[in-house]
Amino acid sequence: MKRQEWNEEQLEKLLKQLPSVKDKQTSEDIYQTILSKQHQGKTNRTRVAPAIAVIAALFIFALISPLFFQSLQLNEESAMDMSSKSTTESSEKTQRSSENNKEMAEPQQELENKELAKASLLNDKQQTFVTAASEAEDVITVGFTDSEAKNILPVSLEANKKQEKLEQIEKVNPDVYKEEIGPITYELSETEFSESEKSEEITIDYKGVPNLSSSTNDVLYQNAIIETFKWLNYKKANLYTNQKEGIEFGQSGPKNDLDVSKETKKAYFLYQFDENTLKLLVPSPISYDSIDGALKAMKQGIEENDLKPTILNTVTNITTTPKGDQIEIEINQDAGVENSEASIIMLEAMLMTAKEFGYDTVQFKGITTDRIGEMDVTKPIEVPFSPNPVKAN
Repeated sequence: MKRQEWNEEQLEKLLKQLPSVKDKQTSEDIYQTILSKQHQGKTNRTRVAPAIAVIAALFIFALISPLFFQSLQLNEESAMDMSSKSTTESSEKTQRSSENNKEMAEPQQELENKELAKASLLNDKQQTFVTAASEAEDVITVGFTDSEAKNILPVSLEANKKQEKLEQIEKVNPDVYKEEIGPITYELSETEFSESEKSEEITIDYKGVPNLSSSTNDVLYQNAIIETFKWLNYKKANLYTNQKEGIEFGQSGPKNDLDVSKETKKAYFLYQFDENTLKLLVPSPISYDSIDGALKAMKQGIEENDLKPTILNTVTNITTTPKGDQIEIEINQDAGVENSEASIIMLEAMLMTAKEFGYDTVQFKGITTDRIGEMDVTKPIEVPFSPNPVKAN
């Protein structure tokens, strides 16, 4: 079909033939409609922009997350390694420091232990300076010589119940006790001992070089025998030199035997080498005619032998009353006797002196307290077995 061509005049006629159309909206309605269309366009644009941003962010996150987690894992592993290494190094450093401190502390600790042990020994002896009669089987008593060869120091050592006492006395080593007592020697170190055929006798066989010719060694050796074997109830010592009868003494000449007696009638004084050593009760170098004479000497001491008095200077009056095997010793009530080391030393020195004169018990009078150290002074007190219990360090 041939296309029909329209001119303006024809078009105008056609338009006029169309029915009329009238818009019933007011101008206000049209204005609100236009505003609504504009607002809706802005809203759509506002919602689209964030959505696009979120999608972009998720896409970027998806790309970088493997790298991020891998890096995070590496950082955690590195941090753990560093922490482990730091802990290990710290532990090793602490261990080395502890070992170094331990090495430095050991000598100091050892020194402190020795000082504590010494202090313990000193404190233990504040309550008594004697061995009780009930403990006779637990000790061996030997006579040491002091550093200046002036006194014999009877010391009671812990006995080994599985070994014969004579064998133990032969093997006594004075060096073991020097820290507690001070410099000492043992006159009987080169001597052998054995039971004699007769009861209450001991055989002394001197094995040393002939050094007993001086008067000093003469007296010390004989006193060492007495102060060692009288505690074992021997009454006589038979003397030999390398299995030959007799010992040559410089002052008294040759002797074949020696009287060993418990009752040597000696007074007891206080000996102490220095303030760091034990206080010892030591018998006098001489004997006394009576216990009253011995007690009087104990108030004075013996300066030339470095023996200090054992009776308090506040004791102005001492009265003794023998009653058979018991002796009553009364002192002035205002002497100030109390539970102290000085009072313990005084009473125990009196007990040892009473034993020297053959008494078995002592009743003290004039003391206003009931107990002094381990002693109940309200009752008769049994004399001790021996003086100066000392433990090896």
